[in-house]
Amino acid sequence: MRALLAAVTMLQALITGDCLFCEQCFALHNSSCSGIMKQCPPDVTHCMAGLEEETVGSDVILTAFKDCLDPSQKAACGREFSFNAPAASVWTSRACCDSDFCNSGDVKVPPPDNTPNGYICEGCTSDQSAEPCTETEDVQCTGKQNTCGTFRGTVLRPGEAGREYTFKGCVTQDFCKVGIFNLVSTQSNNYGLKCSPALEV
Repeated sequence: MRALLAAVTMLQALITGDCLFCEQCFALHNSSCSGIMKQCPPDVTHCMAGLEEETVGSDVILTAFKDCLDPSQKAACGREFSFNAPAASVWTSRACCDSDFCNSGDVKVPPPDNTPNGYICEGCTSDQSAEPCTETEDVQCTGKQNTCGTFRGTVLRPGEAGREYTFKGCVTQDFCKVGIFNLVSTQSNNYGLKCSPALEV
C-alpha cells in the first residue's frame, strides 16, 4: 500500500511541478508516527521528523511528528533543545532532509543526554501563577545545558486548557535562542524567557 501511495504521489509531482513531498503525521504517546504524503509549498526545501517530550510531575507526554519544514524553523534542524526544572522538563530534537519522502519510516533523532555536566542552576516550578517561584533548589544540568533559564507564562499541554507556570532551571543555549518557537506539541503564549550563564561546580 505504501509503495502504491508513493507511486501515485510521484506521478502527481510530475504533473504539478517540482515541489517537495514529505510525510505528515502527529502522534501523542508514541516514538514514531506514519501518515499522509503531503506536497509542500514551493518555498519549502526540507522535510523534517522529530520527537518532543514534556513532563510535569509524573505526567509525561511524548510526541512524534513529521511534516514539511517551515523555512523559518530551519535553525532547529539537528539541534537538541531542553529545559530541566524541578518536577518539570521539556526536550525536543528533529532531523531534516531535502528529498522527496525522506522523512518516512522511523523517527531517528539522538536520545536526550541526561549525563550531569558539572553545571548547576537555581530551580523551581510553580503551576499556580506566572509570578516568580519563591521556593528554589539547585538543579543539576545535563548534556549541553550550560545556561540557566527562567520561564513565566501560559503553557498549553496537549489535551489541556492553558495554565500559568513559572519554571527555573537548566537550559540549552539553543533553547534560549530559537527553541521555544520550535515546540510542536506543547505551546506557550504571553510568556517571558530570560537566560544567564550556569554556575560551574
